[in-house]
Amino acid sequence: MSAARLIKYLQFAYLSKPPIEKSIFRTIRTTRAGHLVELGVGTGQLAARMIELAAGYSTRPRVQYTGIDLFELRHDDDRRLSLRETHQLLSRTDARVRLIPGDPYTTLACHANTLLDTDLIVIHADQDPALLARAWFYIPRMLHAGSRVIIESEDESTPPRVLDPGAVRQLADAAKPRRRAA
Repeated sequence: MSAARLIKYLQFAYLSKPPIEKSIFRTIRTTRAGHLVELGVGTGQLAARMIELAAGYSTRPRVQYTGIDLFELRHDDDRRLSLRETHQLLSRTDARVRLIPGDPYTTLACHANTLLDTDLIVIHADQDPALLARAWFYIPRMLHAGSRVIIESEDESTPPRVLDPGAVRQLADAAKPRRRAA
């Protein structure tokens, strides 16, 4: 491992703010994540850093990044990038970048089967709770045994939750559509 890569990792994993970033960077390194999905892209800066770090540690030949966000459909447009701006920013990386506009539920209902074998899913606190609750149904099919899901807390003083596939399955079971008796 080069000294420059180690210094970059230490900077990302121990000096980053908010707390979710530290968890993300440590998880990328320990799991050697190379297939990343992010729900809520925001300014795209975190995505660029995730891709950069994953490129140095992943065992995959090329980092794959999928960003799911409302982009122009957001109501609060402050400091967040449009789909085009995000694509321009992330296309500078060597990763295979895929940006999908939409909310978590609708998007994962349509695209979960194209996101198989995902190593890391990052879910930001700005996601609609009702739509995210329904989206859990689709997430387990995207994961493998070593995958992790990191959920950002709305309160920055609370550390993010890091879930393994077993914990994700429990959330998915709770989100299963219920059939009504006739």
